[in-house]
Amino acid sequence: MLKTMILAAALGALAAAPATGRERPPKPARTRALPGISYQVLASGPAAGAQPTRSDQVMMTYVGRLTDGTVFSTSAGGGTEPTAFKVREVIPGMSAALQLMRPGDKWRITLPGYLAYGRLGRRYKPPEPTLKHDIPPNATLVFDVELVSVAPAAP
Repeated sequence: MLKTMILAAALGALAAAPATGRERPPKPARTRALPGISYQVLASGPAAGAQPTRSDQVMMTYVGRLTDGTVFSTSAGGGTEPTAFKVREVIPGMSAALQLMRPGDKWRITLPGYLAYGRLGRRYKPPEPTLKHDIPPNATLVFDVELVSVAPAAP
Protein backbone atom coordinates (compact mmCIF):
# COMPACT_ATOMS: atom_id res chain seq x y z
CA MET A 1 0.00 0.00 0.00
CA LEU A 2 1.37 3.41 -0.91
CA LYS A 3 1.55 5.66 2.09
CA THR A 4 2.14 9.36 1.92
CA MET A 5 4.18 10.65 4.79
CA ILE A 6 4.70 14.34 5.45
CA LEU A 7 7.95 15.49 6.98
CA ALA A 8 7.15 17.81 9.84
CA ALA A 9 9.29 20.22 11.78
CA ALA A 10 9.11 17.93 14.80
CA LEU A 11 10.84 14.55 14.53
CA GLY A 12 8.05 12.97 16.54
CA ALA A 13 5.58 13.50 13.70
CA LEU A 14 7.62 11.18 11.50
CA ALA A 15 7.92 8.48 14.10
CA ALA A 16 4.19 8.66 14.85
CA ALA A 17 3.13 7.67 11.31
CA PRO A 18 1.29 4.34 11.21
CA ALA A 19 3.45 1.45 10.02
CA THR A 20 2.30 -1.20 7.57
CA GLY A 21 5.38 -3.36 8.02
CA ARG A 22 6.93 -2.01 4.81
CA GLU A 23 8.01 1.42 6.02
CA ARG A 24 10.80 1.91 8.53
CA PRO A 25 10.64 4.85 10.89
CA PRO A 26 13.82 6.87 10.50
CA LYS A 27 16.36 6.89 13.31
CA PRO A 28 15.84 10.19 15.16
CA ALA A 29 19.58 10.90 15.41
CA ARG A 30 19.95 10.64 11.61
CA THR A 31 16.74 12.30 10.53
CA ARG A 32 16.71 15.63 8.75
CA ALA A 33 13.24 17.09 9.03
CA LEU A 34 12.17 20.01 6.89
CA PRO A 35 8.60 21.27 6.66
CA GLY A 36 6.95 20.90 3.30
CA ILE A 37 8.64 17.75 1.97
CA SER A 38 6.33 14.86 1.23
CA TYR A 39 7.11 11.39 -0.03
CA GLN A 40 5.39 8.16 -0.96
CA VAL A 41 7.12 4.87 -0.23
CA LEU A 42 6.86 2.88 -3.46
CA ALA A 43 9.21 0.06 -2.34
CA SER A 44 11.45 -0.56 0.64
CA GLY A 45 14.96 -1.95 0.69
CA PRO A 46 16.45 -4.04 3.51
CA ALA A 47 15.89 -2.52 6.96
CA ALA A 48 19.56 -3.05 7.83
CA GLY A 49 20.77 -0.83 4.97
CA ALA A 50 22.90 2.22 5.74
CA GLN A 51 21.24 5.63 5.63
CA PRO A 52 23.40 8.29 3.97
CA THR A 53 24.74 11.28 5.86
CA ARG A 54 25.60 14.71 4.42
CA SER A 55 29.22 13.58 4.09
CA ASP A 56 28.37 10.53 1.94
CA GLN A 57 28.01 9.96 -1.77
CA VAL A 58 25.02 8.09 -3.14
CA MET A 59 24.27 6.24 -6.36
CA MET A 60 20.65 6.74 -7.33
CA THR A 61 18.30 6.52 -10.27
CA TYR A 62 15.74 9.26 -10.60
CA VAL A 63 13.34 11.13 -12.83
CA GLY A 64 12.50 14.71 -11.88
CA ARG A 65 9.24 16.27 -13.10
CA LEU A 66 7.47 19.58 -12.80
CA THR A 67 3.90 19.36 -11.49
CA ASP A 68 2.60 19.49 -15.09
CA GLY A 69 4.52 16.26 -15.83
CA THR A 70 7.39 17.85 -17.78
CA VAL A 71 10.60 15.89 -17.19
CA PHE A 72 13.34 18.37 -16.29
CA SER A 73 16.08 16.02 -15.09
CA THR A 74 17.01 12.33 -15.00
CA SER A 75 19.84 10.12 -13.92
CA ALA A 76 21.79 8.42 -16.72
CA GLY A 77 19.88 6.39 -19.28
CA GLY A 78 16.75 8.52 -18.97
CA GLY A 79 16.42 7.62 -15.30
CA THR A 80 17.24 3.91 -15.58
CA GLU A 81 20.95 3.97 -14.73
CA PRO A 82 22.49 5.12 -11.45
CA THR A 83 24.23 8.48 -11.18
CA ALA A 84 26.56 9.49 -8.31
CA PHE A 85 25.85 12.55 -6.17
CA LYS A 86 27.37 13.90 -2.98
CA VAL A 87 24.49 14.29 -0.50
CA ARG A 88 25.72 17.73 0.57
CA GLU A 89 25.74 19.01 -3.04
CA VAL A 90 22.15 18.30 -4.09
CA ILE A 91 19.25 20.69 -3.50
CA PRO A 92 18.26 21.04 0.20
CA GLY A 93 15.01 19.06 0.04
CA MET A 94 16.65 16.16 -1.82
CA SER A 95 19.54 16.10 0.67
CA ALA A 96 17.05 15.84 3.56
CA ALA A 97 15.01 13.09 1.87
CA LEU A 98 18.08 11.04 0.90
CA GLN A 99 19.19 10.97 4.54
CA LEU A 100 15.95 9.18 5.42
CA MET A 101 16.34 6.51 2.73
CA ARG A 102 18.21 3.19 2.60
CA PRO A 103 19.55 1.34 -0.45
CA GLY A 104 16.68 -0.37 -2.26
CA ASP A 105 14.14 2.26 -1.22
CA LYS A 106 12.04 3.73 -4.03
CA TRP A 107 10.21 6.94 -3.16
CA ARG A 108 8.21 9.63 -4.91
CA ILE A 109 9.44 12.86 -3.31
CA THR A 110 7.66 16.21 -3.69
CA LEU A 111 9.63 19.34 -2.87
CA PRO A 112 8.30 22.89 -2.60
CA GLY A 113 10.22 25.55 -4.52
CA TYR A 114 11.93 26.95 -1.45
CA LEU A 115 13.62 23.56 -0.82
CA ALA A 116 14.52 23.13 -4.50
CA TYR A 117 15.76 25.93 -6.81
CA GLY A 118 13.84 28.75 -5.14
CA ARG A 119 12.92 32.11 -6.60
CA LEU A 120 15.60 31.95 -9.29
CA GLY A 121 14.74 28.53 -10.73
CA ARG A 122 17.41 27.02 -12.96
CA ARG A 123 18.14 27.44 -16.65
CA TYR A 124 19.13 24.48 -18.80
CA LYS A 125 22.60 25.03 -20.25
CA PRO A 126 23.74 22.31 -22.67
CA PRO A 127 25.57 19.97 -22.33
CA GLU A 128 24.53 19.34 -18.71
CA PRO A 129 24.47 15.59 -18.09
CA THR A 130 21.30 15.42 -15.97
CA LEU A 131 19.28 18.62 -16.53
CA LYS A 132 17.00 18.42 -19.59
CA HIS A 133 14.68 21.42 -19.23
CA ASP A 134 14.43 24.80 -17.50
CA ILE A 135 13.07 24.83 -13.96
CA PRO A 136 10.80 27.85 -13.40
CA PRO A 137 11.15 30.06 -10.32
CA ASN A 138 9.50 28.66 -7.17
CA ALA A 139 8.60 25.41 -8.97
CA THR A 140 7.34 22.44 -6.97
CA LEU A 141 9.34 19.40 -8.06
CA VAL A 142 8.41 15.71 -8.04
CA PHE A 143 11.15 13.07 -8.08
CA ASP A 144 10.86 9.31 -8.46
CA VAL A 145 14.05 8.13 -6.71
CA GLU A 146 15.65 4.75 -6.07
CA LEU A 147 18.61 4.81 -3.72
CA VAL A 148 21.05 2.24 -5.10
CA SER A 149 24.07 2.56 -2.78
CA VAL A 150 25.80 4.70 -0.16
CA ALA A 151 29.55 5.26 0.20
CA PRO A 152 31.83 7.77 1.89
CA ALA A 153 32.38 10.73 -0.43
CA ALA A 154 35.84 11.27 -1.84
CA PRO A 155 37.49 14.43 -0.49
